[in-house]
Parts: sequence; structure tokens; C-alpha cells
Amino acid sequence: MSWIGNRRLEEYARSMQMSPREVAVGLEEALWESGPNPLTEFADALEFEGKNQMPPEESARWEAMGHFREALTKFLANKNVAFIGGVAVRSYGGRLGPTQDYDILLDPTLLQETVAFLGTQGGQLEASVEDPFIFHIPTPDMKLDLRVARSPLDLEALFTAQPARFQGRPLKLVRPAPLAAMKLKAYSERKQLPKGRLDREDIRGLIACGATTEEEIRATLLRHRPDLLPELEEVLRP
Repeated sequence: MSWIGNRRLEEYARSMQMSPREVAVGLEEALWESGPNPLTEFADALEFEGKNQMPPEESARWEAMGHFREALTKFLANKNVAFIGGVAVRSYGGRLGPTQDYDILLDPTLLQETVAFLGTQGGQLEASVEDPFIFHIPTPDMKLDLRVARSPLDLEALFTAQPARFQGRPLKLVRPAPLAAMKLKAYSERKQLPKGRLDREDIRGLIACGATTEEEIRATLLRHRPDLLPELEEVLRP
């Protein structure tokens, strides 16, 4: 990954007593973390007979996460869609732990097809105020947010998204600066809520690990959302 050699990332990783690859894991590893993966399967194989590491209900949900992740990434492969949200932040190292929330930015022409796919997975539309469309996936009991790229900021984020892969499937990942700008928009709308506070930490994390810079975020905002510049200064305050 191109950002592994970033000096700021290396310094940040040292400060957290981690390696750069443990911080900036990339999309593949971020998705592996959200469900069954070779490491958990190896750990399961080492269990003593009759001694479970997870309660049965949690184990069933974990397996269901893996099945849904498989179906979702197969559907998204080679489409004009990109991962945003927690998975994207984790990919770059803005978060240091696994995340199981999925947020997708998609071309408007793909909305109907994507909603139909989610229907095959039991997805139920819970809410929609313009964007995003928030779906509940009953098995494995998770939410998936669909954000349709309509605004200039979202369109740039989708147009400049970088290639990524999961199990060889061609996917996309929104780049750090527009990702931070989108997080800032979300922060401005829910700053008093726990999700707003998480948005703030994600933005600061993306800068701290060297995935993007204050200057790059400001430049993105100046092109599309100069009204959010005061919010950026608020987020950057200690």
C-alpha cells in the first residue's frame, strides 16, 4: 500500500507501539476483521472440545457477518461504488480497531439495483432523509448505509476513489481527504451525538496517522463546502 512508507504514519505507529501495517491495514484486512477470517478460524481450531470462545448466539452472528460480507463484495465488484465510513477510516489507520459497520457511496444509476440486492439479503429500509438510505440487515443484525453520490463533494469522492480488493474482487475505497470532508459534513449535522463525536475522532485520526493533512481537507472543502471550514477548525481544536 502506498501510504505504508509515509513518515507521519511511521511516527504515529511508533507512538502507538504498533507497526505501520498494523495501523494502516487496507481495505482487505479491514473487511476481514469484520467477520470470520483465517486468524479466527485458526483460533477456533485450537479450542478444546466443548469449550466455546463465543456464546452460540454471538458465534452465529459472526458467521452470518461472513456470509453477508461475501455476498456484498461479490455484488459490488467492478461497480462504480466505493467504501466510505468506518471501514474506510480503518483501512487508512484513522481507527485502530475493527469495525463492523458498512457505508457505501454509489453512482445514482446503481441505486435501484443495489436496493434490490439488499432485498435478497433481507434488507429493510429503516430511514432516508435525502441521503443516506439506512438499511437494517436482520441476519447478521447490522446496518448498512447507502450514500448516493449527488453533491459535488460526493461525486468527486466517487470519481477519485482508488482501487482496492477483497479476495481478488475489484472494489474501490474513497481517498482520505474527501473521506474526511464527508466525515466533517456528518459531524456538522450530529456533533452533539455519540456518532458526531466519532466523526470528530475519525477526522483527527486520519490526520494523525498521515493518511491526509489539514491542508488537503481544507482544499477539498474550499472546492465544495467552504461553509464547513469553521467546523474543521472546531474539530482540530485540542
